Amino acid sequence: MDTESLSEQIEEIEALSAIYGQDFLVVDEAKRIYEIRVSHESDSWWSATLQVLLPPEYPSKVPPVFEIHSAWMCEADLFQVSDLFYTISRDHHGEILLYQWVEALRAFIDKSQQSRTEEGKKEEVGGTVSIKVSDSGNEEPEICDFDLESLTVSDQEDNALGALQSAKLEDKPEIIHGEPFTDRKSTFQAHLAHVVTQEQVKQVMEELRRNRKISNAAHNVMAYRIFCKDRNSFLQDCDDDGEAMAGGRLLHLLQILEARNIVVIVTRWYGGILLGPDRFKHYNNCARDVIKVAGFMDHNLTDRKESKSKSRSKIGKKHKQYRKAEKLDEKGLFYTKRYV
Repeated sequence: MDTESLSEQIEEIEALSAIYGQDFLVVDEAKRIYEIRVSHESDSWWSATLQVLLPPEYPSKVPPVFEIHSAWMCEADLFQVSDLFYTISRDHHGEILLYQWVEALRAFIDKSQQSRTEEGKKEEVGGTVSIKVSDSGNEEPEICDFDLESLTVSDQEDNALGALQSAKLEDKPEIIHGEPFTDRKSTFQAHLAHVVTQEQVKQVMEELRRNRKISNAAHNVMAYRIFCKDRNSFLQDCDDDGEAMAGGRLLHLLQILEARNIVVIVTRWYGGILLGPDRFKHYNNCARDVIKVAGFMDHNLTDRKESKSKSRSKIGKKHKQYRKAEKLDEKGLFYTKRYV
């Protein structure tokens, strides 16, 4: 394996691990075999596992070798997904592909679940097939209970989006602070802001460094990605701040997520114990979490706001008022809490 291909594979795997968390599994690191579980957000039955083997020539010359395992997929489904993967490979020859494959598989699962649900449930009764639908011709949606964790994440997203909306009106970047994470006495915390110019990136960095805790940290690794409509291209850059290669890996994560118009800074307070390669995983995981909470996982902030607004109106939250308060924990680190 050439050095460039190996480097790209390592960075891609680190980014995917940060993006998919527990759904990403290392099967055999030596043979470069990995699994990613993809499922429908509301029904675990509609799930599939993508297993990939990364050849030494990937991504420069050949795509990964893949297998798809699913209880509900028939041969026709597997053929459609495989054909979709090959199309993506052809259109993006020489580029990393796994994130695009996973999201294409997710879109296929969602579409299949929706279309087959609309057709109605089919049951065999006395040798015949009956279709159960409501009087209106559509199945009634089931009302599911949400667990506390999902409600907390949703509340954080509402709060973060509200803050970003206010920031846009004031034309001043609002900084969202992620939850601190500690491993072997080193603490990591991510910060995110919606930016559209390099000057705003500088404003965010200056604002963070006004905090003594952040300015005295061992590293403040930064990456930003801004979409320039007039040139139809991205303005992007990163800063390791003394943590070699961390900024490039953070920027690589933003690229895989197709994030736009954001700057992410991950602060590390060094605890005196070397973490080795784990430190890169922590940088990416913290960045991924704050990006998710801020609602940038869907790549387009405007679409996200509209989607969240429609969702709130459907569940009767249209007239609730939200406000944000920043507090300090016992270590002096920021965290964000929502009040209604």
